[in-house]
Amino acid sequence: MRILLGIVWATLFSVSAAAQIELSVPNLKAPAGSSIVVPIVISSGKDIAAVQFDLQYDASQLSIPNEESVLYGDALTDHSPAVQRTPRGLRVVLFSASLSGMKDGMASVINVILRTSAGAAAGSSNALELTNLQASDVEGNQVSVTARNGSLTITSQPTEVVSVANRLVFGQVVNGTYPGGSYVTTLIFVNRTGLPTAGQVRFYKSDGAAMDVRMTDGQSGSVFSFQAPERGIVLLETDGSGPLAVGYAQLMANGPLGGTVLFSQRDAAGQPVSESGVGGSQRQAHFSVPLIFVRGQADTGIGLANQSAAAVSVSLALRDQAGAVVATRMVPLAPREHKAQFASEHFSLLATMPEFNGSIEVLSSSPIGAIALKLQGTLLTTFPVVEIR
Repeated sequence: MRILLGIVWATLFSVSAAAQIELSVPNLKAPAGSSIVVPIVISSGKDIAAVQFDLQYDASQLSIPNEESVLYGDALTDHSPAVQRTPRGLRVVLFSASLSGMKDGMASVINVILRTSAGAAAGSSNALELTNLQASDVEGNQVSVTARNGSLTITSQPTEVVSVANRLVFGQVVNGTYPGGSYVTTLIFVNRTGLPTAGQVRFYKSDGAAMDVRMTDGQSGSVFSFQAPERGIVLLETDGSGPLAVGYAQLMANGPLGGTVLFSQRDAAGQPVSESGVGGSQRQAHFSVPLIFVRGQADTGIGLANQSAAAVSVSLALRDQAGAVVATRMVPLAPREHKAQFASEHFSLLATMPEFNGSIEVLSSSPIGAIALKLQGTLLTTFPVVEIR
């Protein structure tokens, strides 16, 4: 990443105060002489157009390998980074030229690659401190921000997964047998960093309980941890055994990973019948799903996944091709709950129409994961939802 200088930070602020947010660094562990991704996480950045902070650490024990060691975080929209090295670490400025807010919900703003000293003693702890913290909202008003510091402890064990950072949601997974065949789900993760990155994926049933699956490599359970090789991929494929189960999955990783979910329908002999894939998504609070409905032939469904420990309220608005609202519905989601329903199940008036093309606008009280699916006969097509800002 190029080091950008000459930012006139003072012009981004006025004196008014906005809502409280938190910027945090996790507590991490890494072996001596290794590199690790350190995520800087914001609790809620939807109104933050600019933020500045210093990341301080013991430069005799920790170092930044090169200028490519600061990576964009999942919270950013069109924010541009300016990074300058200091005697005790880094000074970071993130700002939006269009005065756009960051993405809603908890997410990383940047990910910093740090290398531990080869001579660092096992068990020693290095403080990771956030100082000189300032932020402004989309109107240029100052936002009160608190810092929660972390640490990096030298250990002989591999890096642990930080659950609050770099999350992706797969709003629908399916596995198991049905009369005449089976369904399997394949998750593919791509490491976007230049060093191994720890990750973990969890499977949930629609009621939020753990969803146990067996993978083709013999692993079984609902939680699968992995180390993604630098610039490499990780592939997890369920084997289609057991009763048919539907739910969702959540990826958590120390570094930024890309993800894709692939659904496969197989016949009784295990041969592919149909297959469809879609990328993982960030949690969103406001988005739209394109809708294609042909009575008796095609319908579009939405998988909604609430990964939080609190209930959320989801409002659905059915819009025609001209954008007019023709029906609305409220859908409550309990903590960890997943609901997958077709448009005709949400809106009974579709049953009176020969066909309908439009969209379903979704507004949630808190960010959720989502995926759209179109079923025509036995042909299943998946596609991502469209974020509305």
